[in-house]
Amino acid sequence: MTGTEKISNSRVRRINRNRVYRCLYGQQTPKTKRDIEQGLGISMPTVTQNLKELMEEGLIAYVGMQDSTGGRRPRQIGIVPAARFAVGLELSPECIRYVAVDLAAQEIAFQQFDQPFSNTPAYSAQLASQLEVFLDQSGLDRQRLLGIGITLPGIVDKDGKIVVAAPVLGVYQVSVSLLTGHIPYPCFVQNDATAGGFAENWFGNVSDSMAYLYLGKGVGGALMLEGKPFAGQSGRSAEFGHTCVQPDGALCNCGKRGCLEAYCSTARLTDDLHLRTEQFFSELHAGGQRALQVWNRYLDYLALGIHNIRMSLDCDVLLGGVISPYLPDYLPDLYDRLDRLSPFHQPGGFLKIGVCGSKANCIGVALHFIQQFIEQV
Repeated sequence: MTGTEKISNSRVRRINRNRVYRCLYGQQTPKTKRDIEQGLGISMPTVTQNLKELMEEGLIAYVGMQDSTGGRRPRQIGIVPAARFAVGLELSPECIRYVAVDLAAQEIAFQQFDQPFSNTPAYSAQLASQLEVFLDQSGLDRQRLLGIGITLPGIVDKDGKIVVAAPVLGVYQVSVSLLTGHIPYPCFVQNDATAGGFAENWFGNVSDSMAYLYLGKGVGGALMLEGKPFAGQSGRSAEFGHTCVQPDGALCNCGKRGCLEAYCSTARLTDDLHLRTEQFFSELHAGGQRALQVWNRYLDYLALGIHNIRMSLDCDVLLGGVISPYLPDYLPDLYDRLDRLSPFHQPGGFLKIGVCGSKANCIGVALHFIQQFIEQV
């Protein structure tokens, strides 16, 4: 047997192993050996050998018995979600949020630390120190940790080495090592809205082509075209927050005027009124005139931003971020505004609400390592 053949056979074994694991991953109903054999079209000895290896590594396990149609009941097999986990960190001007997700993309731990952002080595050290506290207090086994994803409201270059601009944090042209330098685990840094869009796509609440509009202290987005992320030439696609909705309007964090972010940042609902998010919506539901006036103005500009996205891309628009759990009650108001803006008849249903809520960004950046593991197992 030649060296080339040995390499080729090794590659085939890796491919089959990955196919077997993927066949089990994400299934609502656990599978039997026969299911895997028939579903993948590979021999029973190959299925058996790969299952044996995956079980020895603790990645899969027998999880039940299939109903028998006569004879011995087949055993059912499923993945072990707790076999590995990843952590997502979300940085904001006031705090750091930590979330851990298992291989099934389910949240297994969450903490938030009040920690104002600062562009200093001390902040990086604190970030790493609080990470260790989070792992300890959550009882998470570091031997099973795949990596640490970090997301922030800013643009990261294509190589993932430079934070090009994060106006909300006051950061420009900074090495990501400022954030990762004290963390002793594999790290990945990503824009917050891109991470949020990835999370929503993971959980299947999207069409093949979708624009994700993230509403937080920053306003950003992500773009899926025909089922694939579209980053653009410079990795800056879907910067919806910095499209102009009011020429010479309010000053934005980016230094320009009239950006969507200047009108649809959640700061317009909270910071400006010295309220927390839940307090604002409580006041709004109670019919408070101050909240109602602010909210109507917010919806006017949000509808304009959505309209511009829809007219440019003609795809579904999904809304996410910290206020997304409050938005379903106001979809009729948004559709009414969109109908008045559009020169075309708008079919219902193109506007959707994210399912991941305020943790979408943390979860999405952690899923980078989960996806990587699934592809390579």
